[in-house]
Formats: sequence, C-alpha cells, structure tokens
Amino acid sequence: GLDMGKIMKKEKCNECGHAATVTRGDYRFDEMGLPVVLRKVEIVKCSECGAIEPVIPHMKGLMDTLALAVVCQPCRLRGDELRFLRTYAGKSAKEFAALVHLDNTTLSKMENGDRVIGPQTDKLIRLLVLNMSPELSGKIGKLIAMMPDIDDEPCGDPPRISINPATMHYQYA
Repeated sequence: GLDMGKIMKKEKCNECGHAATVTRGDYRFDEMGLPVVLRKVEIVKCSECGAIEPVIPHMKGLMDTLALAVVCQPCRLRGDELRFLRTYAGKSAKEFAALVHLDNTTLSKMENGDRVIGPQTDKLIRLLVLNMSPELSGKIGKLIAMMPDIDDEPCGDPPRISINPATMHYQYA
C-alpha cells in the first residue's frame, strides 16, 4: 500500500513525461522480489498515466541494507531471499551453485521454493554473501554472534523488511 504524506513539489513522470506530484510516505517496494517497505521516501505519483514510483537516491546503499537485513533475519532463508542474495552477490545460478557445492537443479529448486534450504546451507549462504560484499564484510561478527539463535525453520509469515532509505536503518515488521 501507499501512505501518502503532504504534497511537496512537482516532478516529470518517468513513464509519460507529464508533471507528477511528489509526496513523502511509505512505499511497498515489491520490485526487489521480497516484501520490503521503504519508509518516509519521496513518491512520484502521475495523475496522467497512474505511475507511482519512489525516489531512491542511494540504490546501492539500499541494496546493501536489504542484503544485511535478509542475512541477519532470525529464521531460515526462503527461496526468494536466496535468489535476492545470489543476485546481490552478482553471481549466476551456476557460479553460486558451485560456491555452495550444490548442483544447478538443486539451487533452482531452492530458489523456487520447491526444496527446503538446509540449516548448514543456509548459514553457508549467509556467511558467503557477507564475505563477498566489501560493504558488508565488516558485519560478519554480528552474524556469527547471532548464528546460534537463527531458527532452522522458516518464519510463519515471511518477515516484511522495513527500511528508511534516509538513515539506512531496517527493522522486521
């Protein structure tokens, strides 16, 4: 959903080029393939074509924050989270499968939710992704400290991650 704040300014619509209204509010950022809400972002809404888009000034920082939120969540990884982390790490399915000693078919089934990600594979993926990211490798101690408390079962409902792009703070909603 969309939580519209007060009207701030006008901006050109990226879709149709007409003048669009810019407000501040919360935006469901489903484009990542994960349940993510961006908090307190500028939102461009075009009354001409109906396009609604968030303004994200630091996309790389947002991706780093989202990857850290996924890696540090308290439950077993789900397939869509595995796919996001693999993509974040910049690896093809074949490359990533080789890194975690899985065949391509097994990795594909895990990403599509047709096969459970085992607890050891889950932890290996988290450690691997953190270590492969220059921006996140300094957080490895945080992950190691929480590893004994990560539930080997998935969360009942997928955790919705809420991120404030201005501060890059995240929380599980």
